[in-house]
Amino acid sequence: MIDALQQPLEQAIRQRVIPALLSRHVDPQAEIIALVEGLLAGGNGRPQAEHAKGRGDSFDLIMLNLLAPAARALNTYWEEDRSSFATVTLAVWRLRSLMRDLAEEMPARPTAGPALRGILISALPGEQHDFGVAMVSEFFSRGGWAAQHARPGTVADLVLELRGNAPEVLGLSIARTDALPLLRSTIAAIRRAMRRQAPAIMIGGAALSVDPKIVARSGADGFSLCASTALGEAARLLEARGAAFPSMPPRKDRIVGLPNSRRGVSEPGPADQRATARGRF
Repeated sequence: MIDALQQPLEQAIRQRVIPALLSRHVDPQAEIIALVEGLLAGGNGRPQAEHAKGRGDSFDLIMLNLLAPAARALNTYWEEDRSSFATVTLAVWRLRSLMRDLAEEMPARPTAGPALRGILISALPGEQHDFGVAMVSEFFSRGGWAAQHARPGTVADLVLELRGNAPEVLGLSIARTDALPLLRSTIAAIRRAMRRQAPAIMIGGAALSVDPKIVARSGADGFSLCASTALGEAARLLEARGAAFPSMPPRKDRIVGLPNSRRGVSEPGPADQRATARGRF
């Protein structure tokens, strides 16, 4: 009797349990490489994303452990001339499409609490590739913030975005250490132009991991080294500034859609602008 029961049990273990356990054991680096090579070849990244979903990974884990490393790898392919600018740009576009699709398929749980807080997240003016910025913006949206993602060509464009949206926090991303002069001048120009209406300014990006001294030299109010800690840092900045929850209503000249004057906004000098010649994905 026992033998009769044991045989089907062993068969089930071989056919179902063991394959399921093996499917959960994945080499993260191999998965990232497969995603990158697939995107470069014109794929949509679905096989790797579905595999991650199948083993129970959350949206946040997929973003942090799969899509973000893939974006960094794509940037390396470009910097090392392993792929052309056009090929990498299309691959990043496919990666962003995958992120948007996953965000719709894996919606965040509704958050109860005070009215939405506002944050504008942007790469430095002039940088063309900002997948990391888009990802952080998605994290804030899912965390209950009114998050806006800006892609300004100039500091003046960024100031117009700030006046129009009136966020309590501005998140700036710096991808390279040689862009520190541009970061400093951008922060200074924003504060000169907006004065008391200037938001709290938080910085992040790959450059901070390379040179942590950038934080002290930037003039920013705070920093975050990764998307998973950015929400807590932004909330801390608001508390430190005594900001109210919900947001203070915008003045009439800061309502979205109304024209804003560029007067008082000084652009960075040529040396600063050259720092954006090679953007980072």
